[in-house]
Amino acid sequence: MQQLGVDGTLFPVFATALSLNDVQVTFANWLNSLGYCLMAIPAAFFIRNMGYKSGVVAGLSIFAIGVFLYYPAAEQHGYKFLLGAGFLAYSGLALLEIAADPLIMQMGPAKSAIRRLNIAQALNPLGQLLGFFVSTWIVASELRNPIGQLAHALVQPYFLIGLCVLLFAFLIDKIAFPPISTERVARQDSTFGDIAQLLKMPLFVFAIVALALYMVGQSFLWDVTLRYVHAGQTSAADLLSWSLLAFLIGRFAGTALMFRFEPVRLLVVFAAAATILAALAVLLGGRFGVFAILGASFFLSILFPTIFGCAVQRLGPHVKSASAILIMASGSANMVLPIIKLVCGPAAISYMALVPVLCFGAILVFAVVQQRDGGLRLQPSP
Repeated sequence: MQQLGVDGTLFPVFATALSLNDVQVTFANWLNSLGYCLMAIPAAFFIRNMGYKSGVVAGLSIFAIGVFLYYPAAEQHGYKFLLGAGFLAYSGLALLEIAADPLIMQMGPAKSAIRRLNIAQALNPLGQLLGFFVSTWIVASELRNPIGQLAHALVQPYFLIGLCVLLFAFLIDKIAFPPISTERVARQDSTFGDIAQLLKMPLFVFAIVALALYMVGQSFLWDVTLRYVHAGQTSAADLLSWSLLAFLIGRFAGTALMFRFEPVRLLVVFAAAATILAALAVLLGGRFGVFAILGASFFLSILFPTIFGCAVQRLGPHVKSASAILIMASGSANMVLPIIKLVCGPAAISYMALVPVLCFGAILVFAVVQQRDGGLRLQPSP
């Protein structure tokens, strides 16, 4: 759902329909990430005082409101409405993920918590692929009409997304959840004090950095490195769709392997493979580089949920604040690529294509440290 409505699938069609220039598109993407980042601390307050379930319902509702705002953006060709819609939608997604991810991990045995999170997040790349094909179908069906018809054609899928999300929020609100979904902290507990305590833990801080670097590395791999490598072998859009498919397959394959191997051990293997393949993509280029990107996309698949799970699985009552910090870090990282692309321009693409190698290499170091220490340093003192 996250990827279907608001990012690099339907949004480029919207940008074309509104005749947005590169600066406007970059600012819109940057503002979306800002909304994702700024919601983190308010979300921590909300779920600590209202519970996970209320956070999920509120996140879905805010997302739906943002999606519905795409209607005036389309009908009036209003850039301000587009900015507001994306900001609200991403804010809702941040609240949803901050509440849902730790809830999924705690709804069952601790031993399988990271595996459950990987299963739940397997729907993200599926949404990306669906959004890609929907946007392609809209463009193809409207080519015979003036470019202004594209915006009008987008209203129906956006409205359908919003209605489905509202229905889902209603069902979540009515369904009975385990007691942990409505647990609240004591009134005297300080959210800022909780965050300050977490930031004193070196391995948790390393997890924050690793998650941020994952977001930066993935963004650069699927944008900068992809455009640098494909070199006419296939269109960048087609290569992105194949990369998403490889990512989806990797998510299911990696999750299946977690029934046999420890998640942190798989994190080491997958991070190492992603690092090597990202380097080969840049060094080889051409057809071999394309296959290297597809391979790297496969091994990226379990990194985000596994890093997140390793970071929070032993934190007990501190997990809500920890989830907010981690999501804020990922949102902040998503703000990097638009700024760098705008400042550096096409001339620096050969250097920027190496960024994923450095990012995935740092994640490999985190995975090795996590495997060695077993996450014990993440347990806060009473």
